[in-house]
Amino acid sequence: MTTTRRQFLRRATQGLGFLAAAAALPRWVGNAQASTLNGYAGSRVAVCVFLLGGNDSNNLIVPVEANAYAAYLDARPTVGLKSTEMDLISPSNIPSSTFGMPRTLSKLRAHFQAGRAAFVCNVGPMVLPLTKADYLAGGLSVPENLFSHSDQQDAWASALANPSSSTVTSDIKVTGWGGRTADKLHMLNTSTPPDYPEVTSFGGKPRFGVGVERKPMVVAPDGTLAFRTVSTPPSDFDLLQQSALADVMTVQDGNVLETAYAGVFTTAQGFSTARAAARDAAWAQLPEVTRLTIDHYFEPSLPPEDTAKWTLHTQLYQVVRDLVAGAMPVNKDGLGLKRQVFSVGFGSFDTHQGEDVDQPKLYEQLDFALDAFQKAMALLETQPAFGANAPQATLFTMSDFNRTLEENGDSGTDHAWGGHAIVLGSRVAGGAFYGTFPNLDLTGSLDGSTDERGRWIPTLSVEQYGWTVASWLGLTSTERDYVFPNLTGYLADAVARNFPTQQRRAKVGFMLD
Repeated sequence: MTTTRRQFLRRATQGLGFLAAAAALPRWVGNAQASTLNGYAGSRVAVCVFLLGGNDSNNLIVPVEANAYAAYLDARPTVGLKSTEMDLISPSNIPSSTFGMPRTLSKLRAHFQAGRAAFVCNVGPMVLPLTKADYLAGGLSVPENLFSHSDQQDAWASALANPSSSTVTSDIKVTGWGGRTADKLHMLNTSTPPDYPEVTSFGGKPRFGVGVERKPMVVAPDGTLAFRTVSTPPSDFDLLQQSALADVMTVQDGNVLETAYAGVFTTAQGFSTARAAARDAAWAQLPEVTRLTIDHYFEPSLPPEDTAKWTLHTQLYQVVRDLVAGAMPVNKDGLGLKRQVFSVGFGSFDTHQGEDVDQPKLYEQLDFALDAFQKAMALLETQPAFGANAPQATLFTMSDFNRTLEENGDSGTDHAWGGHAIVLGSRVAGGAFYGTFPNLDLTGSLDGSTDERGRWIPTLSVEQYGWTVASWLGLTSTERDYVFPNLTGYLADAVARNFPTQQRRAKVGFMLD
């Protein structure tokens, strides 16, 4: 059978796995103006953990004051946490208030108690600040297609809750706020090789990492970004296949699209090679005891049959390896990146049924992975190999939406809106809650809920949440509207209508300088 050039390309690029996905994007090269180093000359990294499916954060932090806890249990007699299933925390900025956290998140609780983690309460996609009356009136001020998985994932990833009615340009509508932040951070990264991508995606919501100018490196969850080979080291067949592909790429028949693809594909191969070399060389700069300790952090202590389907810790381990490669100076064979963004994700948190069984398992995986990542970062911050400025990382969560406070008839919960997010890292103003915790009394006026089932109207927007992270990375106030085009209008409306102070502030306040 005769193999055409197109068939060969298809088969060969399949061998590249996720590299092919990255190369299919139009370009990496950008010309957007730079942000600033924001007072920190070392490497700063933001890590987005997307809890796919809609995490029920009503079970993430639970009020234990008698009346509030009674209302909570009344709404969820099956999926609600019993007192024996929680350990207590006391947010430093809410005097005389106590909350419970599930014991499946005991490691995260320890980081909260130590001031390394914080919770951002009742945050979600918004067009303008809303009262219940505004919501019931409908119109353009309400986010489009609420309670839809795909639409609300896009709203979180893009920081644009009204794509159909928004007047922003079409290229902004199809990108994400992580990618648009990279558009502005690009000039801070005088990397080797030049134009190395600021965003690396191991999972989560793909749109988050796509910018107008800058494109993400899309990597398999296990870190793979290379040709699939028959053997290790590559066999003669593997080398022949790669050589043949290189030859084919030079034959473009005068076709503009083929020429463009060949150029981007070749660039992607270059990034793959540079990434692999830097990961190995930079890792080797760390003492062996450091490398082994980090490896140990990411080794679950539970039996393999209990962790066989766990994926988050694998992704975050690969983030650590890429982070080390990026942060290591070029003179020590690293990439010399000052700012990076990573995206990971796992789920499903779509717990319409059996939540009392499924969510604890998901939280157990989340707890292990976040703890391993934070311990690894704490150790890396002590390493002299990075020079005077060790890398800093802030991890933050996003999810489609929260779940209804009221459980359904299948031991589960249904799609809702505003929920609680986690931020974790050495530069987090931890041990505190940010935003407003909702009133859980479903027998009252329900001013904070869309209906009697407990769907919280967010009191913080995704834009406020995202801008707090992006400004820590170095995004300037003059660049804010490019990355978060709805934020100025949201704040102006909050001021004009005298909403609470927190809804009139651009930054939420959970990041230290």
